[in-house]
Amino acid sequence: MEKAKEKTRRFWSADEKIGIIREHLHKVKLVDTCDEKNIHPTMFSIWLKQVLEAGREALAGTNKKEMRATDRLLSKHKEEIERKNQIIAELTGEILDLKKNLGTSEG
Repeated sequence: MEKAKEKTRRFWSADEKIGIIREHLHKVKLVDTCDEKNIHPTMFSIWLKQVLEAGREALAGTNKKEMRATDRLLSKHKEEIERKNQIIAELTGEILDLKKNLGTSEG
């Protein structure tokens, strides 16, 4: 009996995957691309889905102006939180001082 061929996994870089997908987009049949590159159609479909999902996110994503506005708002909120934390620390200190003073005057 012949030994079965051992399948070895191949690694495709992101650039190679994009190149293969581009080639497919210029052809009519998915099967032709998969046969030519010796790729299982399911694997190719997964790659294509990932590319389309990333493309949707890129097209629906925020532009630089929106990103800057979000960053400014985030900075403003961080500053406000820091200011409130400082106020809380000061008030906590004052409360502790008052408690100490009340404790010593009663005793």
